[in-house]
Amino acid sequence: MKRRLIFVATTAAMLVAVSSPAMAFQHDRVHNPVLHWTLDIASLLIVVAPIWTALLWGKGRSKWALAGLIALVQVPVAILAFVPSASSVLQGAGLGIGLAISVAGIVYTRRAARAQELAVQQEPPVKATEA
Repeated sequence: MKRRLIFVATTAAMLVAVSSPAMAFQHDRVHNPVLHWTLDIASLLIVVAPIWTALLWGKGRSKWALAGLIALVQVPVAILAFVPSASSVLQGAGLGIGLAISVAGIVYTRRAARAQELAVQQEPPVKATEA
């Protein structure tokens, strides 16, 4: 029972964490300048977070290729974030897809970096030669 409760609580926290930044994208009609400025910064952070994550956790030349791939995907996300949409359904669908790709990119980058670190730490044992 405790494991189920932990799983449900973690899933709920993750859903709230992912949906809260999503609100930053739908702010084209906010008239309060401070709130609008805050939501602009939040939108920029949402767009660039997967890119800097790839650069921080990646290693070698592959981190630049991964960051470039993520940047290619994040350009439409940035467009959806800053251009008022004629269709709320289209903007919502794009937002959901963009956030899903962002989360997947962050998760993949962290796992790849951890796997590389473990591979470096676990060097093959040196075989003793018999005399």
